[in-house]
Amino acid sequence: MASKCRHCGSTSYGRSCIYSPNKIHEHRDDEKHCEWCGSTSYGRSCIYAPDKVHRHGPGGNKCIWCGSTANGASCIYSPTRRHEK
Repeated sequence: MASKCRHCGSTSYGRSCIYSPNKIHEHRDDEKHCEWCGSTSYGRSCIYAPDKVHRHGPGGNKCIWCGSTANGASCIYSPTRRHEK
């Protein structure tokens, strides 16, 4: 089953969501891919994310920002510097 934008239900990625506040599709239902662009990458290279950082959907006991299974502080990509799952 294809991941869908949480705002409009489309399977598209990028800057064409008419219902999102920032006009970018968000796919928060897939822990293996970036919610903004669909990439499997982590870090600072997302072309669609407002802050340019890939963010994956929750699941798999992994941090949504870096993919680590660690808990607590020390996530280098999270805006709060904490691992979020």
